[in-house]
Amino acid sequence: MADATTPTPAHPRRPAPDGVLLTVVLTGLVAITPLSIDILLPALPVLGRTFDVDVARTQLVISVFVLGFGAAQLAYGPLSDRFGRRPVLLAGMGLYLAASLAATLAPSFAWLVGCRLAQGVGACAGPVLARAAVRDLHEGSRVARTLSFLAAGQALAPILAPVGGGLILLAGDWRGLFVTLAAVGALLLAGVWALVVETNTRLDPAATRPGRLLRNYATIGSHREFVGYTLTVSAGMVGLFAFLAGSPFVLIDLLGLAPHQFGFSFATVMLGQMTGALLSTRLAMSRGIQATVWLGLACYVAGGLLMAGLAWGRVTHVAAVVGPMAVFMLGNGMVMPSGLAGAIGPFPQMAGAASALTGFVQMTVGAAASAAVGALHDGSPRPMATMLAASALGAALVFAALVPRPGAAPRADRP
Repeated sequence: MADATTPTPAHPRRPAPDGVLLTVVLTGLVAITPLSIDILLPALPVLGRTFDVDVARTQLVISVFVLGFGAAQLAYGPLSDRFGRRPVLLAGMGLYLAASLAATLAPSFAWLVGCRLAQGVGACAGPVLARAAVRDLHEGSRVARTLSFLAAGQALAPILAPVGGGLILLAGDWRGLFVTLAAVGALLLAGVWALVVETNTRLDPAATRPGRLLRNYATIGSHREFVGYTLTVSAGMVGLFAFLAGSPFVLIDLLGLAPHQFGFSFATVMLGQMTGALLSTRLAMSRGIQATVWLGLACYVAGGLLMAGLAWGRVTHVAAVVGPMAVFMLGNGMVMPSGLAGAIGPFPQMAGAASALTGFVQMTVGAAASAAVGALHDGSPRPMATMLAASALGAALVFAALVPRPGAAPRADRP
């Protein structure tokens, strides 16, 4: 339900750039989140030793980034509905670049954590507004298909980032990781300036009014299928962030991998994500969003239960972690783009706010999962594996309870 205030047309736009170039920029904006997280994973044990902090505190470089990212979504969505996608993107990428440069100078762990918080706030503009732009341009299954293409490209970041991070650590120290992130931020800022035109053709002057925000978020949050899809993808994020937080200490400290070897192992896991995203581009068009999500959930459950069984059976081997997680991430590549399309699809006039709210929920639970795995760390893979299995089962149960099965009557108009 929209406010009575009539949206106004956006200012005239220059012609859109070539579709391939625009897709490359949008993919980069979506990929900035996994890049910013995953490039640091091989360095977590190093950071802990450098600043003399324990595992739980070291996890803050992940969890505060995710927390800042999640909270900022509640602002970026409405701001982009009010002022347009392009100016808000430029502001976010500028903040990300500044925070990355500041992190290269960090003299203390507290300084580094503060920079990571600012990085998360700035990075948030990328995926939130890239997805909203897709919703501006497409409808229905085409939204899921386009998001799947972005997800397939996005999957390159977690494949390449930990490998690159490990190699950077071999050649230098952890500050080089933030130099790399600053360079990426500068390229994306230039790309947005040169290539991204305004896609929000109906600017809403009332979108940032507090009363309007509360009404819009209440409307979105009370929609049954929005809740179902959002909680489903959020449960998947719990498993993903449990792995992100726990795997460096399990694979490097417990199983003895070098940072660059960890990067290659992590890349193997993320190949599952890319494969799932590529499958999702076809499945969403041929089978529909719901069937695609169900197939992904089956992979969630298989991977989660397999890792938990091996961990509690005290099977301590790299394959016992990497194999099950690759299966889980195969499912993640199918669940995430289709789940996000299902969540924001019913709200064409509030796409920015809907994308922001679902992202906020995902990242908030992801930050909590990261912190929990750090707090429960016992030197074994059991805390990570248990949370992975629980998230997989939770996602399947939520989806079964709140979203209709394939072929059932749609609920797009039902609160």
